[in-house]
Parts: sequence; C-alpha cells; structure tokens
Amino acid sequence: MMLQQTQVATALPYFERWLQHFPTVRDLAQAPLEDVLKQWQGLGYYARARNLHKAAQLICEQHGGTFPTTYEAVLALPGVGRYTAGAICSIALGLDTPLVDANVIRVLSRVFAIPGDPKSKETQEALWARAEAELPPGRAGEFNQALMELGALSCGSPPRCAGCPVVSVCAAHRLGETGRFPELAAKPEFTKQVDVSAWVFDGERFLLRKRPADGLWGGLYELPRVTALPDESLAQAAERAVLELVGVSGKAGTTLATVRHGVTTRKITLYAVAVALKAQHTERADVVWATHADLTRYPLSSPQAKLLAQLEAGHTQLGLF
Repeated sequence: MMLQQTQVATALPYFERWLQHFPTVRDLAQAPLEDVLKQWQGLGYYARARNLHKAAQLICEQHGGTFPTTYEAVLALPGVGRYTAGAICSIALGLDTPLVDANVIRVLSRVFAIPGDPKSKETQEALWARAEAELPPGRAGEFNQALMELGALSCGSPPRCAGCPVVSVCAAHRLGETGRFPELAAKPEFTKQVDVSAWVFDGERFLLRKRPADGLWGGLYELPRVTALPDESLAQAAERAVLELVGVSGKAGTTLATVRHGVTTRKITLYAVAVALKAQHTERADVVWATHADLTRYPLSSPQAKLLAQLEAGHTQLGLF
C-alpha cells in the first residue's frame, strides 16, 4: 500500500522502518492505531495506514495470521483495489492476474491506441480487458513488472520512444500521435484556501487536538485548526478554532508561523496564531496538552509537523524551551 500514490524511492526507507516496528502481521494488528499512524507520518494519504491496520486485523481474525492466497480474498482486504490485488497476486503469489496503474495506462493506451479518458468506466474496462488479454500464462508477475517499468522509464509524459523495446508495434507511434494518448481529461483548477491553527501555549505545553477518525488526516493530531471564512480575519479564525474545537473562548494575538501546502486541488496557506484562553478548558478526549518531546508519540500531518517545527525554532530563540 505504500506504493499507492508514492514512488519506490520515497517509500523504501519508510518500508524498512515499518518492518522493524511491525515485523509480523500480528504485531501490526495488535498495535494501537496511533502508533501505526506515527510510523506512517510523512508518507501522506493516511487512509492507507488505517486500511493496512484493518487488513492486518482481518488477516489475523479470518485467515489465522497467514496472508490469503486467492485473488478474491486479497481483493476483500480493506484498502485493496484491483490494482493492488493484481500486483500482489501476480508478483507475490504467482497468479495470472492483470494490473493497471498510471504507468500501465500510458503503455497500453499508446501501444493499442485506446481512446477515451482513462478515468472513465468504459475506458477503464477496456484497459483492464487488454491487460488481461496480453498476460503470458505463468509469467504474469514478470510481465506486469515489465509493463510498469516500461511506463516509468520509456513511456512517460512525454514518451521517450528512442530505444523503446515495443516501438515497432506501438500504434500511437505509427500514427504519429504519442502525445494524444492517453486522452486525459483536463485537470481541475486549483482553489486557494486559508487555514488557521491556534497556538495555545502555557509556557511549557501547547494544546493539540485529535482529528476525527474519518476524513482527511483522520486520527492525526494538530493544533486546533479551522478554515477561515471569507470575511474572517486570522485572529477571528484562531479564536473560533479554540471555541469550536477546545470548547473555551480565547483572545488571539500574534501570527507566529506560516506553511504553504496542497491537498488535491486546493492550495492552502496555513497560519499559526497565538491564542490565550480566557478560562480553563474542560477535559476532552480529543484534546491534550503536549510538549515538543511528546511529538515522538503523537502522529502529525506533514503541514502540522512543519508548523510546529517553526514554532519550536522561534520559541527556542526566545528562550522559552
């Protein structure tokens, strides 16, 4: 699952640390979710970590701790779709199962001049049917890896046709239309968004809030954070963050840090604004006081980790840490 939306070079060090921390399926299944999310921190797309945790638990509950060996059983695991199931079954289990990912889409679309948006249902089915039709019996694993490698190294965007091992049978190359395929739909325009995190600091500790389990960054910790309304100042947004998410009113002060990041089609500018609470907040399960040393056990999103690093650096210079 680490390779879903992530390149091998990026995922490899995470994978090595992951195996050290969770050497067996049972170790992963029995680990607290927060520990799993902490080990995943920095990879993004945290639903993958939650699904991997659920899959390990299901494997222990339904398969006695042994990874299933049929396509149907692998596909039934949480977070496993057709591509992941096809990759596991062909490469790891030696089954004759196809796979289609972004690299394979480029190869098949060009070699066979398959029209249509690859994300549409009709074109998806055409690509999967072609991938299955081309499988050499008993060698699906090698074939699938070759397809992905070809798409990554030669058949990129734009393609590098010189020296491509299949250029002689590529329909798109023969037609002089390698730039046409695959027929990707226009990318959606980016929207701008301003988010504000409240820095509630008592001289030693600061408030962190655990996000709901579902949705973006589910189960991760962060400074209480809201998206600023169109007519709302940074200070007003920060005060709203503590009121809505901590349950107590506060008075906003200085803007202390800024991080820019993106989420799907949104370009987000994230600010940290100091807020002094006007009263003691009521104890809540999703709100904790933490120190920077505690961050070794609280999983954070990358933007929040960067924001807290800026805050730590600034307060260290002021002699507060």
